[in-house]
Amino acid sequence: MKIYLDYIFLENLIVNTVIIIETIKFTKSKISNKRKIFVILIDTVLSCFFTLNNYSSIFHFIFSLITFFILFKPKTLFEYIKKVLCFYMLYIMYLGLIISTCIILKINLEIFIYKILIYIFTGFLFHFICKDLWKMWKMHITENNLFYTLWINGIEINAFVDTGNSVKEPITSLDVIFVNSKYKEKILNGNEKLNKLKLEINTISGNDEKEAYIVKDIIVYKRKNKIAKLDKIVLSFSSINSSTPEKYSAIIGYNTYLEKLEGVIL
Repeated sequence: MKIYLDYIFLENLIVNTVIIIETIKFTKSKISNKRKIFVILIDTVLSCFFTLNNYSSIFHFIFSLITFFILFKPKTLFEYIKKVLCFYMLYIMYLGLIISTCIILKINLEIFIYKILIYIFTGFLFHFICKDLWKMWKMHITENNLFYTLWINGIEINAFVDTGNSVKEPITSLDVIFVNSKYKEKILNGNEKLNKLKLEINTISGNDEKEAYIVKDIIVYKRKNKIAKLDKIVLSFSSINSSTPEKYSAIIGYNTYLEKLEGVIL
């Protein structure tokens, strides 16, 4: 019986970890690691308890709603419902991926080790599938969502999101923000220890190499409300082209917008 309980616990632990972590990422929820681990373990124990005691699935569903509330701490009922629905949508997708993989590879899930390996393999595969799901929401972007204010070393700079810009610094894999060169001396003044890089930019007219710097602790505001702190990002100074609105002096990349600035909220 102990072995059987171990098996049930491990199966549920893997599935719950995959689904809960991907739901947190997909909904862009900011949750501490302690709370993540606590909810995953609680939900796993509950799953084992209800499975072994043959309780109706309705009891499991009710207790899951309670654990979701603990996990997300939603500010409104509408936010809570959206995140719960997102969880079950991803849950169905993950189970569908497991079943499809087993059918395609003709794997017998009655063999426990095969089952665990499939759960882990499809978990990684599911992560890469979910990673770009947010790009499907690009249609919801409106111009009013693309304006921000950056606070860099005591300097306030108006910024604009370029949804076609996904430049990353290849060595550090950090996102790049382009800032008008007129701010270069002000930002770099007194910061001689900043890491200096050479950034190669591919454009329609060819390749261009620019100086870039790794800058820490950039505060981002939207409509005078602080929404994010960029712990580390690459700044490149250049002339901002005419496609950017006149009053804006910096260009934020699409990846930064999606991943760090709560862009395209579900």
